[in-house]
Parts: sequence; structure tokens; C-alpha cells
Amino acid sequence: MGVEMGFFIISLCFGFIVLLCILLTVYMYLRLFIAVKTDSEVPNWIYKFGQSFQGRVHIKYENITEPAALIDVNIFIFLFILVNIFSGIFIYYKNYNFHRAVYSCLKYEFVIITITFGLYSLIKIILILLNHSNKSRHLYSPSNAVTGAIFLTVFILTLWVHMVGLPEKPISVQIDVSNVIVGKTKASVLLDDGFIFTGKTAETKIINSHNDHFYYGEFVEISKYGKSYGFMSLTPTYKDSDELKNCIITYYEVPADIKVLSDIKFNNTDLYKLQISDFQTKNMTEIFSLNPVDYKEIKNPGFFKLKLQTVSYSLWKSYSIEANFYGDDTPSYYSVRAQHTIWE
Repeated sequence: MGVEMGFFIISLCFGFIVLLCILLTVYMYLRLFIAVKTDSEVPNWIYKFGQSFQGRVHIKYENITEPAALIDVNIFIFLFILVNIFSGIFIYYKNYNFHRAVYSCLKYEFVIITITFGLYSLIKIILILLNHSNKSRHLYSPSNAVTGAIFLTVFILTLWVHMVGLPEKPISVQIDVSNVIVGKTKASVLLDDGFIFTGKTAETKIINSHNDHFYYGEFVEISKYGKSYGFMSLTPTYKDSDELKNCIITYYEVPADIKVLSDIKFNNTDLYKLQISDFQTKNMTEIFSLNPVDYKEIKNPGFFKLKLQTVSYSLWKSYSIEANFYGDDTPSYYSVRAQHTIWE
């Protein structure tokens, strides 16, 4: 429990650092903006930060706060936004998925900021060449401080996104009259709808031994009016043990030969209508009407899997749908799973 929770805390702290960097960058920009508008100076620490942010060639920046410094920053921010927009449009027209385009931009934000710096430097060179007046063009430490802060923030943000990904919409399962969101819905919802967990009561103590990466807590059969509706993993949310009614459903498996298969749907898709040819000829995102940001499909003989949120599930939950078939192409079972390090 300690190691897995440690990954969760580290990911959360990393996200907090990203937030602090964003807030610090915004604060530095506002201090520069206010200083220019009030004809005053930025704090000395901004000058020092601007002088310390250097490339391979050391540049001596001027510790001056004037409108031109703010203009330089605004040009950089405009270019950064522009490159992001064009990158997003390019990616969008490759897959026509807006959220996936945004996610791709976040993953490649470091490349985007590098391109922005290249364009920014090119524009500054052009402005110097076009400057026919005797007035020399300055290199300001306040503007370098803000652009440097943006660069560092983007770098840390990119690392964080690659480490934890983005949250995905969970998969819902319709069982008779109940709607179950795997990884979120508690067992009490099914108990209220008349379902029974075989050999268990609402007060039965469920223990999560934290010894499995796939099945958390206890694996229990679920039934209603004497009919089996498959099997579920019941998992205490943030504890090692809890009463059954308080546990969440982290896995649902339904054999394809049960009598009530027509009463069960995955994301409003009827399971009894599915054939192996559907999985062979279509993407699972299409079969189950899903539009995920980050996903991966696996197609093997008799085994098909769709995984949502493919990077580490240390912060956000990962979800998957599996379809298994026998050698004669008849369905064996279907399942939906939610994974998170706090349950492992």
C-alpha cells in the first residue's frame, strides 16, 4: 500500500509544482505589466532571474523596465499561442478529435516552445536589421525572465503530462435497470436495486490484500432473482478493508453464455448482438461509441482489448474493455476494468 500510494502522492506533488510554476509565471508577467504602466521598476529578483536564464552563449541583459520589454514579452506570448493553434489545427485534421488534438499539443509542448523561441529570435533579428534609426535595440532582463519562466513551466508541464497523462471518461455498464460506472460506483447502488453478492451481505468486511495488479479486493458473483449477472471485484476506496456496501466496483466480468446477457450493455452497446467479426473489422472505440483522448487497441486471435489512458495510472484511473472468444469464434466473456495505483 505504501509504495503505490507513494506514486500517487509523487504525481500529485508534481502537478502541484506545475501549478506553482504557472502561477509564478503569471505573477512575473503581471509585475512587469504593472511596472510598465506605472513607470516603475520590477523587483530586483526578476532582474536576477532574467540574467540567470542563459543559453550556450552568455548574454548580458539590461536591467531596465520600459514599454519595449513588455512588448517583447507580448510578442513571445502571441507567437507561443499562434504555434499552439496551428499545431492543434494540424493534429485535429488528422483525426478529427478535438480533445486528442489538445492532448497531443500538451505532449509536444516542449517542441512547440522550442519552435516559438526560434521564431522569436528570428523576429528580433529582423527588427534589428530593419531598425534604421540611431537608437539601439535593448535586450531586457525582465522580458527574458518572463520568457524563461514560460519555458521552464512548459518543460515541467510536458514532463508531468508524459508521466501521468490526462483523465479519461470512465466506462459505464448497464446491468438490468442499474447503471454502473466501473471505478466509481459503490456496491450499495446495486444492493438498492435488488442485486445480491453471493455469500455476502451489505456489512460483510471486504479486504484488499494489495497483491494483484488487476483484481483488487474480492472477486464476487452478482445475481438478481436467482439469475447470475456475472462477477465483480469489490474494492475498498482508500482503506485496506471496508464494508461491502461502501466498496467500489473496479472490475466487471460477464460470461457470454448467461441467460440475462440481453439485459447487459457496455456503454449502451448490447453485448448479445456482438460477433467476433465486429471486433475484427471495426475499432472498439466505434463498437462501444467511445471518443477517448489517449487509447490503445489490441487485436489478437480470440482476444480484443481497448485501453483508455495508456500511461501510468498513478494519478488518473486507467480503463479497459476486453472481449474474449473461443477457438470456434463463439464469445467467451466480456469485461470492463478500472486500474489505479492506490488499489494495488
